[in-house]
Amino acid sequence: MAIKNLLVAFNGNEASESALHVAARMQKKYGAHVTGLLAHEGRRDRFAARSWVPDNVRGILQKSIAAEEAEVEARFRKIVADAPQDRVHWISLAGKPDGTVAQYACMYDLTIVGTPLANDRSEDALHPERIALKSGRPVLIVPSTVDPDSMNRPTVLAWDGQRAAARAMNDAMLILETKQQVDVLSIGDIRPSLQGIDVIEALERHGITCQRVRRDGSVHRAGRDILTYCKEIDAGLLVMGAFEHSVFREELLGGTTSTVLRHMTLPVLMSH
Repeated sequence: MAIKNLLVAFNGNEASESALHVAARMQKKYGAHVTGLLAHEGRRDRFAARSWVPDNVRGILQKSIAAEEAEVEARFRKIVADAPQDRVHWISLAGKPDGTVAQYACMYDLTIVGTPLANDRSEDALHPERIALKSGRPVLIVPSTVDPDSMNRPTVLAWDGQRAAARAMNDAMLILETKQQVDVLSIGDIRPSLQGIDVIEALERHGITCQRVRRDGSVHRAGRDILTYCKEIDAGLLVMGAFEHSVFREELLGGTTSTVLRHMTLPVLMSH
């Protein structure tokens, strides 16, 4: 399936603007539709919905919310102004951000989200890993300081032979096919290759030029080791599976997914 339908979780902050710049490049590259989605659930929305709130107060609150939504939409449309306007779409609605974006993600080829910022307001804050987990669809997470052109640099596929890594590889296949170099990186001991085919051969059958890279290490440091390798080769994209272990274990004890999300400096495509 071609990449023709992109969703961008856009709330107007710096990280979401970086995500949108990447989406704009992908729109041009693939001739895709790009949809901006603003999902917010603030105290004003909930207050205005109460039946006992006077109509005049409700009207003032709703006008204020509409004005903010219009401002965010204007910023969105300014960034994608060069795209064909029949391929640019906008959705704004009240709802829990992560859950709402995850619901919409099911209808798109790829969802693009900026990294969480420390000063994000709770009513529109996004958590990309939760969106990937809830939607079962690939999510491209973009740091706030990334240069969209950097994605032309080498790509790293984190590979341990497990289900999540295989899902990420296949979800990213159309993107990987456009890359000049893909390094398949494994840290420490991994599941043995299947008889008759391995990950390199699977990628090469799609015309992808790739090489196998193995590094010693432990599962407890895999996240840092992956990011270290990405920095060594000046990678422009990391593809990896998310939450091979339970979310509870990741959040309590830390894990590869959590480590990468905390310390990433390049775009990361995650699948669960």
